[in-house]
Amino acid sequence: MNTVLWALQIVLAVKCISVAYTHAVRPDQTKMRRGVDRLGAAARPLLVLISLGAFLGAVSLILPAVAGSLAWLTPWSAALLALTMLLGVGFHVGCRENPNIVPGLILCALAAFVAYGRWGIAPF
Repeated sequence: MNTVLWALQIVLAVKCISVAYTHAVRPDQTKMRRGVDRLGAAARPLLVLISLGAFLGAVSLILPAVAGSLAWLTPWSAALLALTMLLGVGFHVGCRENPNIVPGLILCALAAFVAYGRWGIAPF
């Protein structure tokens, strides 16, 4: 089970780094137009905040293995990533961006499984 959890942590970390890149560094204006129109001036700071959270979440999923300590960080970061993904799904529903809902739900479920797995099934 530990191997499965590590594989999921790596997948989540890669996806979170991708989200950080696409939301802050290289946002696609045509894809994000509806959300930007809906949020107005708050859109850019919100995208930067989401990106920062996604990047820190990705780092905190992998950091305990690299540092050899901070094992408590992984389940907490996975739980917060699950919450973030769930909030993102709610945002995409509100903006009627239906293609973005299913991947968000899948990532939320994966992050929740990692959090549950690291708390109870196979802690470090």
